[in-house]
Amino acid sequence: MAKFRILSFDGGGIRGALTVNILKRLNDQNPQLIKKTHLFAGTSTGAFIALGLAYGLKVEELVDLYSLENARYIFTPGGLGLCRPKYNNQRLREVLLKIFPKDLRLLDLPKYVVIPSFRLNGSDSDSWRPIFLNNFPESNNKHVTVIDAALYSSAAPIYFPSYKSHVDGGLIANNPSTAAIAMAADPYYANQIGDDICLLSIGTGFCPHKITANTSKWGLFQWMFNPNPSFPLETIMFDGAVEADSYFSYQFLKERFFRLNPKIDSSIALNHYQKIPYLISLANEYDLTDVITWINNYWNGDEFRSSVQDQEIDLDKARYYHDWHNKSC
Repeated sequence: MAKFRILSFDGGGIRGALTVNILKRLNDQNPQLIKKTHLFAGTSTGAFIALGLAYGLKVEELVDLYSLENARYIFTPGGLGLCRPKYNNQRLREVLLKIFPKDLRLLDLPKYVVIPSFRLNGSDSDSWRPIFLNNFPESNNKHVTVIDAALYSSAAPIYFPSYKSHVDGGLIANNPSTAAIAMAADPYYANQIGDDICLLSIGTGFCPHKITANTSKWGLFQWMFNPNPSFPLETIMFDGAVEADSYFSYQFLKERFFRLNPKIDSSIALNHYQKIPYLISLANEYDLTDVITWINNYWNGDEFRSSVQDQEIDLDKARYYHDWHNKSC
């Protein structure tokens, strides 16, 4: 069977600048990387990237989307976010309309997409629930416009208002890798055999955290407000879910999964646009040797090799997920 290739992009606000600049370097060295991709998955800021690539935008156009000028426009002015959202999403919508036609629908895209969001209510359900916007032939939401899908997935509570009763997909799948694999293998959607799927997951950078204090007597205040890390409960929920999705994805696909997520020197909020120059610098300096090797061994070519034993690839990163799981048990 032929390969089914997936590119997956995490959420992270302006840290998407890191993602697109790394992606540009990868595509410059492997011009077929994006062309050969069958499915683009993206959450929140990653949704902008996934939708853009599925539409056929050049990586350079997405790099421009994450310019300091655009980010400053979107995140200025800002409120406190206590009784109302910090920002109005109208400016974000204006920036997105620079690259996406207003009436462009998911079904109009030439490549498949999976875009997580969370629906607060709906006529066909008596409860809120996660949704995974997509344009597979059997999809019941393929008529959603690309602009709406992008705003559904990026409506981060506190920062932006909910959008048409949807909030940020990062609340349920900030790393959409597992969702993408599930929909690719689902007979109702892409109907792919698991052994034919390979997936490159690109994050928005991770900052190592730990809590050394005695947390046994912590209550609401300590878990919600703490100097290091700030908002520890939220940080644990997001970081933990992202790592869990990476682990699950690796267990599903083994060496056909690669996770690329550079370490950043400090926590960067989704609206901290002043950090964009740093993120661009990090993207340009990051060592891509391992991922390039993986692309050559797994992504390129029409079929997978029958054995991976002779392939010269450093699997330390893949083994990390196994070690991480063992340590957590």
